[in-house]
Amino acid sequence: MTEQERQDARDETPDLVPGLPSDPGSAALSADEHVGHEGQVEVAELAAELRRVLLVSSRILRSHTASDDVSASQYSVLAYLQRSGASTPGTIADFEHVSPPVMTRMLGRLEREGLVHRAAHPADGRQVRVTLTEAGERVVLKGRAERDAWLRTRIEAAGPQEQQTLRDATALLRRTLISRPD
Repeated sequence: MTEQERQDARDETPDLVPGLPSDPGSAALSADEHVGHEGQVEVAELAAELRRVLLVSSRILRSHTASDDVSASQYSVLAYLQRSGASTPGTIADFEHVSPPVMTRMLGRLEREGLVHRAAHPADGRQVRVTLTEAGERVVLKGRAERDAWLRTRIEAAGPQEQQTLRDATALLRRTLISRPD
């Protein structure tokens, strides 16, 4: 872990879990309440640690897709188009959680670089349709390969038992965080 990664992890570490016994504002608890709160504290601490690990690991992976040619945000737009196919600037902006003007500027830069193509929507002339070019596709595949290579080296450094634990944890995370509807 680099010094920046360690600092990011420290920055994401709260000192207290609001509303739980570690919070100095919490009232004294009965024995039964204490047992119940211990479980809540453990879950809250696990949630906080998992959030930190996911956030830092996401930042690290994103850093392995950015280059001198595209930023991590631009890469994310390209990857979205590669997965989803043609889209509108508004849909992409919604997905990326940015305003339409910000997305319009980003798409303009990507188009100037030859990574996306914007054209009138065939069914609605008021809309613009954005597609990924072959050059954009190559950027996405290269970034994904670099990210996967970095991740593979980290996994290969773990022993067989840890690799199995990572497999099990991946399945559990998928079931717990991704597969459940909100």
